Amino acid sequence: MNIQAATMPRAFPIPSARTVANLAIGGFAGLGFWELFAAVPTAWFAEYPLEPPELVKSLFSHQFGLSLSTPVAKLLHFITGFLFYPLGYWVVTRWMKSFGMPADGWIWGVITYFIALAFFAPLAGQHFLLNDVPRLSVMSLIGHAIYGWLAAYVFEALEARETMR
Repeated sequence: MNIQAATMPRAFPIPSARTVANLAIGGFAGLGFWELFAAVPTAWFAEYPLEPPELVKSLFSHQFGLSLSTPVAKLLHFITGFLFYPLGYWVVTRWMKSFGMPADGWIWGVITYFIALAFFAPLAGQHFLLNDVPRLSVMSLIGHAIYGWLAAYVFEALEARETMR
């Protein structure tokens, strides 16, 4: 056994351009669901829609003293939903332990809920997990879980189709 090879750090894979495109398509599918879910059933059940751009605006205001316009805040939320969260899913499932679908998608969706409401919400001056409005928090959890599953499902289906060619 080569001692030098045993002490070398493990090389991490980098996603191909096709994989990034498939991640973005999955992210768009999940984000499309999320936007509808956040606006309609959430408003019916929780009496308020989920407003991620308002969280983004509050975060930038509290942390950096910056006042973002609503279109810029929406753009940042959309980029996160169709690109950054899907890339996070890929990193977690390709570099760490994968449980396989559908578990990976559901787990990633719950992780995105915690990123948004356990990490960013307090940094934005809001309650941890929006515990001051529990029905809104529950709807956010459900929406994020389904978002994660749908984004992962579409991505994995596209990747499987690519390997069959």
